Amino acid sequence: MRLVFIEGVSGVGKSTITQKICDKLSEQGFSVNRWLEFDFPNPIDFYCTAYFKQDSYSNLLTEFSEYADDIKANTVAAGDVKLVRYYNRKIPLFTKPLLDVLGKHEFCYRPSNPVPLLEYTRVYKMVWEKFVQETSGGFDFVLFDGALFHHPINDLRSNYNASCDKIINHIKTLLNTIDTLSPIVIYLSADNVSERLRKARISREETPPSVEQIHFWEERKRIDTAVMPKLSVQHYFYDISRENWDSFIDDMAKNITKMRG
Repeated sequence: MRLVFIEGVSGVGKSTITQKICDKLSEQGFSVNRWLEFDFPNPIDFYCTAYFKQDSYSNLLTEFSEYADDIKANTVAAGDVKLVRYYNRKIPLFTKPLLDVLGKHEFCYRPSNPVPLLEYTRVYKMVWEKFVQETSGGFDFVLFDGALFHHPINDLRSNYNASCDKIINHIKTLLNTIDTLSPIVIYLSADNVSERLRKARISREETPPSVEQIHFWEERKRIDTAVMPKLSVQHYFYDISRENWDSFIDDMAKNITKMRG
């Protein structure tokens, strides 16, 4: 089995390309699974997930005993840590006051009280180790939309103001964990980040991006392109500025199916 990460800043078409590559590989006879942004439950990427150590988790189950079974059903165990998913996209999985308690323990998506950076990396490493251990090789390829760069670097920048060196250390830790699954990165790039972001927001019927949002994603592209060469992962850049999506799919599929040298 091989892991494929489709990466790039917001608006470049990661979800679209992930689905197109999934379809192309399936047409070629490969067994493929894919996880798009905010899919629930993505096994290695989290949105609205609460962090608890074992004692605090036990107290949570006791305090909200009537919801204990539902809490357990939405818990990911990673070593000595329990991660409780409490939203499925925009749909809350619990009601107040439990929902508020879980929100106060948010792990990575705009947490009010972030865990230390070393703990953040340690927990993600354990989650990815768990994924590797539990993966039986039932698929030839598993595709992830933004799970290696997009979301983790956003967390690292927003929650920890992490330097490039700290970002590189975090991603290297994750890559070392999944090295046996021959990871590969397909990076989608556009000359004009601002224009791509505006087009994407129009298609999603969202408000136009602010000056601050445009600057954020331009800076994210700079960070991505600085980090990528320092990682020992096979990667390919694709300039999608002209939106000639279909012309890239065959080449992407060819690169994905290459044996690692």
